[in-house]
Amino acid sequence: MKKIFFVVFLVLMLSVTMTGKLVYWHTQEEESRQQVIAQIIESFTIETGIEVEVVAIEENEMFSKLAAASAADTLPDMIEAGAETILGLGADGLLDTAIPTRFIDNAGDFYNGATRFVITPAGDQYFAVPYHGWVQGIWYRKDWFEEEGLSEPTTWEAIMEAAKYFHDPQNGMYGIVLGKTNDAYAEQVFTIFALSNGARIFDKDGNVVINSPEMKEVLQYYKDLGAYSAPGHTYWQQARELFLSGKTPMMFYSTYIMDDLALAEIQTQYISDFDPDLVKNTEFAPMMTNSRPSSFGQVLSLAIVKSSQNKLDVLKLLDFMFEPDNYIKYIHMAPGGMLPTRASIAESEEFLNDPKGIYKSYGAEKIKAIIYGMENIEKFGYVEGRVFPEMGKISGAFTIGNGIVMMFDNNATPDQILTFWREDIRKLIGR
Repeated sequence: MKKIFFVVFLVLMLSVTMTGKLVYWHTQEEESRQQVIAQIIESFTIETGIEVEVVAIEENEMFSKLAAASAADTLPDMIEAGAETILGLGADGLLDTAIPTRFIDNAGDFYNGATRFVITPAGDQYFAVPYHGWVQGIWYRKDWFEEEGLSEPTTWEAIMEAAKYFHDPQNGMYGIVLGKTNDAYAEQVFTIFALSNGARIFDKDGNVVINSPEMKEVLQYYKDLGAYSAPGHTYWQQARELFLSGKTPMMFYSTYIMDDLALAEIQTQYISDFDPDLVKNTEFAPMMTNSRPSSFGQVLSLAIVKSSQNKLDVLKLLDFMFEPDNYIKYIHMAPGGMLPTRASIAESEEFLNDPKGIYKSYGAEKIKAIIYGMENIEKFGYVEGRVFPEMGKISGAFTIGNGIVMMFDNNATPDQILTFWREDIRKLIGR
């Protein structure tokens, strides 16, 4: 494959010192994924002679571990991380922007929806290179909804109506599964509701506007809906298990769930018999509307730490990981959960032909529609084309999730939660 970094190599050759082994941190903790990554890295080492130390970091711990590494002057050379972490590191001036900017501009086929999540506040450079992403929404039992004559759960009213209708805890059925703990999942679920009501943390000028009437309304609705949710500090694992076992008609989940719905070996971990019709009977609603429509997703990117003394080698690794064979091998680790950020890959037959046939079970048109959904996702840290990297610090501190725990554990009122959020954000970002 033609190397797209030739010019960059020449520019940096005289200014960057190579000091040895690269260190690469990623968030793919599952053993099977680590094995695939190890294979890709081994191939890179064989081809280039460059050794890479690979470290898997739990997603919720990435920001804190990077902060500790920064304090100890032991930062890795390259990381794979979500948008909030990338923004936080970028805001602290820890990331190189020259290399990602040249990479994206030279490639020319990255989805705008993906690059929007790594662009600098000035709008002329990028903090990282988008590698893969997912879209999140409500997965629901379409057959159950149609049988009971219920509207698809794309509005607050329809969601509440369905949750009330199906909720029967005495018989092990819960109307919905919400995020109710202090983690990234709770923030993700809450974000969809907030943005669908026009409630934000920042306005377009960067002012903190979290204590708004719109946000108060979201909190009250979320609390009311929680009465029909599975009990306890529920997060993604309970959502998946209850949905696959037929104990809830609705769950919030990203497109990572696609293989769980399609594969017998995963389904039968939760139910005795494989349901071959589950994919057909399940529908995905990525958009939610109350006062306005909104959707949510995540983009994980490859970022280069500014202090790295191995930038020439990092460039080679970055280029290698985007070569079609390696890139497709990487994102096929989690079909649905790892959607490509480049159109040339998304439209390729090799990408749609994943080893387990998951994409074929959904069909090419449905897969393309899901991938295109990344063009429309929103997040708290992006407002009318402006980027607020401070959101990374708020997410890293689990401010939103801590407020949600207060709501359900301590019966805190919306006003109390708004006060807590406002004070916590002031401590974190200084305004």
